[in-house]
Amino acid sequence: MLNCYDLPKIGEYAVQSLKKRSNLLVEEIEDEVVIYDPRTHYVHHLNPMASIIWELLGVCSSPEEIAREIVDVLKTDSSTVEKDVQETLKQLQKKRLLE
Repeated sequence: MLNCYDLPKIGEYAVQSLKKRSNLLVEEIEDEVVIYDPRTHYVHHLNPMASIIWELLGVCSSPEEIAREIVDVLKTDSSTVEKDVQETLKQLQKKRLLE
């Protein structure tokens, strides 16, 4: 289950921030998001679910809220969505795309 307190938890993993880094160049292409990181010169391609999660980072304050929004809109299984949110946020954090 997703947990959000002072530092949001993603499973066993504490997320330092749910805020997108401000210096990234972001483009939406169809149902995907492409992110260029000028600091590392890497381009990141987000799949459709990761793109939804990325967009919700601007309006949701916790992993739990992100998962709830997706479940409400897509009318899908909450455990699958929670796992997707967990893994996506872990990867965004690992790639230093979050502040």
